[in-house]
Amino acid sequence: MTPATAPVTTAHPLRVVVVDDVADVRRVVRAALERHAGFEVVGEASDGAEAVDVAAALAPDVVLLDLDMPHVSGVEALPALRRVAPGAKIVVLSGLPRRRHEGATRAGGAIGYIEKGIRAGRLVGDLLTVIGLLEAVDGAIAERQVELACATGSPRAARRFVGDTLRQWDVGVEWETVELLVSEVVTNAMIHARTDAEVAVVLQRDVVRIEVGDRSDDPPRPRDAVPHGVSGRGVKLVAALASAWGVDRGLAGGKVVWFELPRLDQSAAPAGRR
Repeated sequence: MTPATAPVTTAHPLRVVVVDDVADVRRVVRAALERHAGFEVVGEASDGAEAVDVAAALAPDVVLLDLDMPHVSGVEALPALRRVAPGAKIVVLSGLPRRRHEGATRAGGAIGYIEKGIRAGRLVGDLLTVIGLLEAVDGAIAERQVELACATGSPRAARRFVGDTLRQWDVGVEWETVELLVSEVVTNAMIHARTDAEVAVVLQRDVVRIEVGDRSDDPPRPRDAVPHGVSGRGVKLVAALASAWGVDRGLAGGKVVWFELPRLDQSAAPAGRR
C-alpha cells in the first residue's frame, strides 16, 4: 500500500542517523530523505557498534538500521541503541526478507521494517507511515505494477498495461502522450539498460505517475535521434512533454525513470489499490 503525500506534522525536521555498511546505500538514503523538508540526516554509521556511539552522541529522533553488517549486526546493536537513545524510533531498512526477521527486530525494540527493494523515491512515504506521521488512506492514491522481460514486445505490452489500468480507473489523460512516453522509456530500458523492467502506474490526486525500473545503474542520457532511426529521442521527449520527470536510484541497485502527466479528471478516483 502506498501512502498519500502529506507534510510532516512536526515543528522541526526529524533528525535521522543512517546505519548501513554500504556507503552507496547510505548516500542514496541520505539524498532521498534530504529532498524532504521533514528530515535532516545528522549522522551515519557503518556497523552496529559505530551506530551505538553515533546515536549516543547525537540523540536522533530516528535510526534507520540495516541488519546484515560485519562486526556487530543490526540485531545485535538493537538493545544498546534502545539504551543509549531511548527517545529514538528505530526502523529497520534491510535487504533481508521481512517475513523472516520482522518479529525478532520488533522484539528487540524496532518499531517497523522496510525492505530495501522499494524505490528510493518511496522511502520518505514508507518511513513517515511507519513512524506514525502519515496515515495510508485508501482511495487517495492507487498503484499497479507489472514485470516485463527484456524483449522486443515489451514496449507494446507496457502501453497495453498502462492503458488498461487507467481505463479501469476511469482516469482522464492525454492518451497519445502517455502511450508515446511509456514506449520511449520502456524501449530505453530494453535497448540501453538491457535488463528486465518493472512498470508501475501510480494515481495521485492531480497527476498520473509512470515509473519504469531496471537493474542498470547507468542514468539515461539525452541523445540526438539519427534520421530514420528507431531510438535516441526518449529522454528529450520525456523532458519536453511530461509535467515532471526524474531518475531515482534503487536502494538495492538499479534505477527508476519516472514521469508525471496531469489528470484531466479531478473527481474520478478508484475504490482502492489494485
